[in-house]
Amino acid sequence: MEKNPAAVPTLLDKTGKVGKLFGVWAHPTSYLIDAKGKVRYRAVGAIDWVSLEATSVIDILLKEK
Repeated sequence: MEKNPAAVPTLLDKTGKVGKLFGVWAHPTSYLIDAKGKVRYRAVGAIDWVSLEATSVIDILLKEK
């Protein structure tokens, strides 16, 4: 993260507790969480956040209220 900072908020799970709760078994693993706190998208491994798949999911979530 120091060499390649992300343009989005990034949280660090220092103890691994949250990773266990979410079932993280690979790094990186990314989650998109809706306004109600529900996990709506999970990407295991590297993802191109400007790809059609990623931007489509983001657009859908942003349009929800």
